[in-house]
Amino acid sequence: MLTFNDNKAGMSGLDREKISKVIAENTSSTYSSFSKKQQSRIEEKVLEIKNRLENATKEEKQSAEYLMNTLELKLESCRDLSRDCVCIDMDAYFAAVEMRDNPKLRSVPMAVGSSAMLSTSNYLARRFGVRAAMPGFIAKKLCPNLTLVSVNYSKYSKISQKFSQIFLEYDAEVSMMSLDEAYIDLTDYVAQRTENKTLERRRYGGDCPCFLPRVNETEKEAENLEIVEETCEKCAKIRKIYVDHVEFGIGREEIVREIRFRVEQFTGLTCSAGIAANFMLAKICSDFNKPNGQFVLQNERSAIMEFLTDLPIRKVGGIGRVSEAHLQSMEIRTVGDMLLKKSILPLCFSPLAQESFLRIALGLSGRPSASDPRRKSISVERTFTPTSDFSLLCEEHKEICRMLEEDVRKVGIIGGRTITLKLKLASFDVLTRSLTPSEVVTSLEDIQKYSMELLEKEKGQEIRLLGVRLSQLVFEEEKKSKTIADFWNDQKLRPPKSDQHPDDPDDLIIETRPCPICGCHVENRLEIMNSHVDECIRKNRENGASSPELICISVEKTVPAAQKLSTKKRKFGEKTSGKTKKPRTIDSFLKKV
Repeated sequence: MLTFNDNKAGMSGLDREKISKVIAENTSSTYSSFSKKQQSRIEEKVLEIKNRLENATKEEKQSAEYLMNTLELKLESCRDLSRDCVCIDMDAYFAAVEMRDNPKLRSVPMAVGSSAMLSTSNYLARRFGVRAAMPGFIAKKLCPNLTLVSVNYSKYSKISQKFSQIFLEYDAEVSMMSLDEAYIDLTDYVAQRTENKTLERRRYGGDCPCFLPRVNETEKEAENLEIVEETCEKCAKIRKIYVDHVEFGIGREEIVREIRFRVEQFTGLTCSAGIAANFMLAKICSDFNKPNGQFVLQNERSAIMEFLTDLPIRKVGGIGRVSEAHLQSMEIRTVGDMLLKKSILPLCFSPLAQESFLRIALGLSGRPSASDPRRKSISVERTFTPTSDFSLLCEEHKEICRMLEEDVRKVGIIGGRTITLKLKLASFDVLTRSLTPSEVVTSLEDIQKYSMELLEKEKGQEIRLLGVRLSQLVFEEEKKSKTIADFWNDQKLRPPKSDQHPDDPDDLIIETRPCPICGCHVENRLEIMNSHVDECIRKNRENGASSPELICISVEKTVPAAQKLSTKKRKFGEKTSGKTKKPRTIDSFLKKV
């Protein structure tokens, strides 16, 4: 059976063996069978890794060492210690919202979800081993007194919108990675902050338990407190409001403390934060002083390397159970081990994985720009009782698409170029099916249409989880500044037509693109296209066109609108037929993209 994962805030020091035993005793035979297959695949890969290491020649080892030393120097040359990156993570968010709204839940172990699956648990429940992504019926075995509360995504979404407005005051390009997690680049704000800030603080006491945060008993008699009494409209009891003021300084730690204070005052919910030179490190740090705390990692290479030395690899985002097993087979258990053993990574992993692991080992962001934490995909998924009833699956699918479209609009995403359907079968096997339409998927109708095409192909399957994901995302600021270069990049992402056979050895295929100036098809090589476009612009200027808006584009009338921008391939020497052409402007042409 799979071992219990306690790499979550509030779960340190638990009896893993005891909890794993309870999980194993209450796991269905179907899942046990799936787990054994999964574990078998992991063990096969582990054996393969060990064989590679044992059989590697001296030359291969030397080559791998040289490769990683060279890559390390290259990555170190790009290290940026000038940023003030912050990861804000709400504390047990779904559970905290329910405890705020129902005071009776604050003193008992509780979780949000159903008997099928939990979304999160409060810190009292975590002491029993109850955690997110655990079936509720197993959680009940670990904690018989556990209270389950149904998920209310609409409520959580509305509250998330409220506190995200606070984050925008500190970083106009804040990235909400989920309803309860935000990445904030404070660099510019810290540089501009020159004075301390004093804010009013309101805490609550008395017989009314409805409002948060509560005042500490030891602080009720402080001299600077103003106390106001009122009757609560909800419970009809007397509520005391303790009012004073809190001052915040100008450094990044003080500013983050201020942000967390404002979130709690505005919503009654606490959050934790990590502060570091990049978002990868900030994310790790955000888990260190939970709940309701913050951890700062100094922007110094020596401090970063010391911090990572004993950090378990599972604490790093992106390293899950499978990657952990692969790395542990190489005696890599901490991030420090990863750096010490970097020379053997090329013997076992792909170039992409090698660089990813070395970036982690050096404490470098996964992206070239430390201030660009934008997500690569956005998704919504739901778990339910296994069913093959297609009408029920369609209802779930419709709601999932609605939630996804709602999330997309909230975070400044226009749409995505690829849509993916995720299915978890009753056997726990996971299927993913993807589709890349000719146009960016932007509307609810498009999301439903394309994902339904994928779902219909899986009719008859007994499904327990359904999810829809958009990737290759297009953001609002990108759409506003679309360039001709972007147009070509968009075209490259589009799939070939179904009647094309680029691997046919009997045909010499030349890929072409329509020129945005004259409409002629030109070989799709950057230097050739650039030369052609420059020549078209020169000719138009000579003919009196003084601005880009006056330059006309010719497009074949007979080509359907949906195909005008599609990739075209033709045999070498084949001529395009002459058609009546319709004049348009560059501006109108690019608006179609």
